[in-house]
Amino acid sequence: MRVVVLGCGWSGVLAAFRLKTRYPSADVVCLDRDFSGGLLRSVTVNGHIFDVGGSHVVFSRDRSVLEGILSLGGRWAAKERRAFVLLDGAYVPYPFENGIYVLPPERRARYGLSLLKAVVENSKGGKRPSNFKEWIVNTFGEEVANDYLIPYNEKIWKRPLEELSADWVYTPGRLPLPSLEDIVKAVAGIETKGYREQAVFYYPEGGIITQYLSALRKAEEAGVIPVREEVREIKKTEDGFLINGRLKADRVVSTLSLREVPAMLDPPPPEEVFKAAGRLDYNSVAVVGIGLRAKAPDQHWVYVPDRRFIFHRYAWISNYLPVPPTDKASLIAEITIPPGSEVDREELIKRTLEGFVELGLFKAEEVEAAEAWIHKYGYPVYTLTHAEDREAVESHLRQIGITTVGRWGNWHYWNTDMIYKKINELI
Repeated sequence: MRVVVLGCGWSGVLAAFRLKTRYPSADVVCLDRDFSGGLLRSVTVNGHIFDVGGSHVVFSRDRSVLEGILSLGGRWAAKERRAFVLLDGAYVPYPFENGIYVLPPERRARYGLSLLKAVVENSKGGKRPSNFKEWIVNTFGEEVANDYLIPYNEKIWKRPLEELSADWVYTPGRLPLPSLEDIVKAVAGIETKGYREQAVFYYPEGGIITQYLSALRKAEEAGVIPVREEVREIKKTEDGFLINGRLKADRVVSTLSLREVPAMLDPPPPEEVFKAAGRLDYNSVAVVGIGLRAKAPDQHWVYVPDRRFIFHRYAWISNYLPVPPTDKASLIAEITIPPGSEVDREELIKRTLEGFVELGLFKAEEVEAAEAWIHKYGYPVYTLTHAEDREAVESHLRQIGITTVGRWGNWHYWNTDMIYKKINELI
């Protein structure tokens, strides 16, 4: 038996390794254009390590998942999370509902009342929110929603929040949710630690690409065959599949974008599958890396709801390293870009630098590296028809014998731990 995995990023390499482990006698081939790691890619510029797909760390509420990822290889450092929401000049520890203890009493009371009203209303039950904005207001209350979560999410998604589904927030471990006990303590000015499964995260030496390369090495050692080739055609045959007109497969596992796979199929799928694939929405992501001749503050990542700044989050990647440098710092900012938008890389760098200087993070003369990377697929966007559209494409692929996995193969906003878990369940 030969199994061909299409796309060998994080999802693909895990799927290939899992298949080879479960079926040792099978030929398992993993096709990828460049084996660069996708969003789990790191580069070094002027001595600064940048994770060019954005801020990624490893954590999980499921201990077996966490241990499974760490066991794939690499030297990992455990880090106690230092994350914040930057609101009106105050660094509020993340998650916000726990971190309000740092705010003045009157502001703690205002946000605490907002959160408590929402918790009380939710305890009564009721119908599921019809859109993402409704979920935010119902879960956190008007004050927290209007000051933080609505502007922040509008920056990420670049869509009216009423036009987005709330389905993704119900993924276990995807988002922290307010606890009544923690809210009361925070209002009283008592420090608590929310989102406990992420309170300690893990990060590998050498940048996040080590996570990917370690898994790829493990897969190759197990006998997975990597083939550097872009997938152009998937032909269904009487006894299996033919990839790119030459590579036979008895079984196909795809991590490729659900938007793009239908156009690769021979014979082509029904018109409704093409239409559903075309409705699947996404944002690209630009990552701007800044290298500094300065020591980083005691922070990991910071959420920025303020609409004046182009980025929605920035991260001190140098602080993620097992041994952070003391004489330099690496900082990245993340900026989402809707499909079809024109992108000026130099303008992104310029506006990011101006924003950081305005925030007082560093002085212009301390900059010794500045670069930007753009990824077509950054975030799946949960439109109101997301579930039906995704199922229409996946259902057709299942019918012809193709298994889909991963963030883009399943069109879900999954972290690396959820991808690991789902692949172990599916394969």
